[in-house]
Amino acid sequence: MTYDGPMSSVRGADPIGAIDSTEMRILHALATTGSLTAAAASLGLSQPAVSQRIKRVETRLSVPLIERQGRGIRLTTAGVILAEHARTVVAEIDAALAAIDDLRGERGGSLRLVGFPSASATIVPAIMRGLEAEAPEVSLQYREAEPPAAIAMLRDGEVDCALIFDYEGAAELPAGSVFTPLWRETVSLVVGEARAEGLETAHLADYAAEHWIAGCEKCRGHLLTAAAESGFEPEIIQETDNVPAMLAMAAVGGAVALVPGLALAAARTLPDDAVALPLDPPRYRTIGLVSMDTANESPQVRLCKRLIARIDGTAWGLETAE
Repeated sequence: MTYDGPMSSVRGADPIGAIDSTEMRILHALATTGSLTAAAASLGLSQPAVSQRIKRVETRLSVPLIERQGRGIRLTTAGVILAEHARTVVAEIDAALAAIDDLRGERGGSLRLVGFPSASATIVPAIMRGLEAEAPEVSLQYREAEPPAAIAMLRDGEVDCALIFDYEGAAELPAGSVFTPLWRETVSLVVGEARAEGLETAHLADYAAEHWIAGCEKCRGHLLTAAAESGFEPEIIQETDNVPAMLAMAAVGGAVALVPGLALAAARTLPDDAVALPLDPPRYRTIGLVSMDTANESPQVRLCKRLIARIDGTAWGLETAE
């Protein structure tokens, strides 16, 4: 940095706004790094911008704050004094901003989440573990509901975000909301052991004459769609969204069922007389998070997305959604 001439040693009354928080941060960074380039990089500013800010403060205060030393710079006595106070000021500003974040819900308040049953036994406990590690002062208010009801709760403002599943883009989202895909899971055909003997995969058309077990509203809709694409209408004789019950019924051999991978993972084990066969061609279900699409995303939604992004879905056979 060059100077046009000696600076006046006479100061008038203290000017209002002689130095602002950004300039205090710059002085703190200069004291910490000892370099204009490094200080600028640490603050996300350009070196000319940092030099100009320092020059303006020197002009306002009528005292030099930095001087050349070889190829680098060092703080003058006045610069050191300001930098020492800047350390305290910067710490206090950061503490104030952190306190405001607390009020906004990042590390305080509650996260209101709704999710579907098989997520309750898998993904939601993982969210709770992340919450305990990252934001222990935030309480999780969790409710369980299938996707149509969960989306209605989000629309009505009862929850901050909804963990849902979606078959082939069939989800009906409320206006002003956004769906963030998280994972993809495969759907299997669960049949009695005798019916699966010698098979490694299942073609739905081969089961057109079977009795079927249907799950929740969306799962039933997927079954009807998949069967229609395979050229038949399934004879549904049992309906339950209780996956362990569905697996037990299929194990008896009187009916078959389409069951998503996460539901199988939540059940942990299949009954002894049941087999889960991958479909050929494969069918998938997408798991994602629905939140309201606003200009300023709420801290609760940001926190939930951050926690979910750190979850390894491979433990339940999930693939990252593209």
